[in-house]
Amino acid sequence: MIAFQHAASAMPGNPSSAPSTATPQRPRGRGLLWLVVLAVAALATWQAWTWWHGAQRANPGAAADGGVGTDTAQDIGDPAAAIAAVRRDQRELAQRMTDVVAGQRVLREEVLGVGERAALVEQSVARIAANPPTAGEQALRLDEAELLLTIGQQQLELSADAGAALHAYALADDVLAGSTDPATINLRQSLAAEMAALRALPPDPRTVLGGRLDAFAATVDVPPFAVPAPAPAKGSGLFDRIVGSMVEVHRDSAQDLLDPASRQAGLTAVRLEITLARLALERRDTAAFHAALGRIDGWLVRLFDPATVARQRALLAPLQHENLRIELPALGGTLRELRRLRLDRPALPPAAPPPAPSAHSATPGRAPAARPAHP
Repeated sequence: MIAFQHAASAMPGNPSSAPSTATPQRPRGRGLLWLVVLAVAALATWQAWTWWHGAQRANPGAAADGGVGTDTAQDIGDPAAAIAAVRRDQRELAQRMTDVVAGQRVLREEVLGVGERAALVEQSVARIAANPPTAGEQALRLDEAELLLTIGQQQLELSADAGAALHAYALADDVLAGSTDPATINLRQSLAAEMAALRALPPDPRTVLGGRLDAFAATVDVPPFAVPAPAPAKGSGLFDRIVGSMVEVHRDSAQDLLDPASRQAGLTAVRLEITLARLALERRDTAAFHAALGRIDGWLVRLFDPATVARQRALLAPLQHENLRIELPALGGTLRELRRLRLDRPALPPAAPPPAPSAHSATPGRAPAARPAHP
């Protein structure tokens, strides 16, 4: 019975069973449709989000296009500020390059100084190994070097003679080179710098000016007035010969007529002024030198003919615009360092006196006294 009822209910023709079967299938189809719709919407949302994120990554500054455009416009609209900034950077770079070059120059000088010092040390070591000196010899060398440095400094200060000062400094360097004292290495290095400063001076103008003054002095001994050559005789008639026998014509020059004594006194005055000019040249007295040349020029027109005066003035003209003084370097550091070195060192002990001869020792050259013979 029960099996029959189940079969009857399962039959399609039974009206009572149809509604019960169709009712549960409707919600299942609708749910599946909603799931498909939701999946499609999620997929579309994910695709849209992926596209938007990629666009933002490709153009990260798109959101700030307005601000960036404004700044660029401001930069382009003010070229003077940009040029000023570039020039400021160029000045900074130039200053840095100057500092770097100055630093390299200082390093190069330090390296050269170290190399020179090493060479001096090698010379001292070799000299010590060859001939060990004594303390008295070292002190004597320091005394001689101090004397030579003092002479060189006095030559430079009193007469501004750079050549004599350089010669004295070279002699002092030779004296210090023979010393094996380690302290003389600093002295020689300082002395080498002072000698280099003296060698860098321009040539002494006194040598050139002295030669020109000697050349002018040689022109003073020429005859005061040139004797004109006799004019060739022209054909003259009887009247010219008669008048010429009664009248003699002499041409007067433009110079003042001087008697022989006055002319000799003028030449003596010119020679005296030349001597004064030489003295002023040795003292480097520019004012006195130019004054003596001016007085010489005043005598020329009264003592010599115009052609000789023109030649003499051509020799004097360059001398009247020369400056006799030169800029001398500040020296004396080596001498001060040497004196400080001698003061810091203790004085040598006095030499021990020779031993006194013993009373029992026989006097040389005298025979011993003969003893009296006993009977």
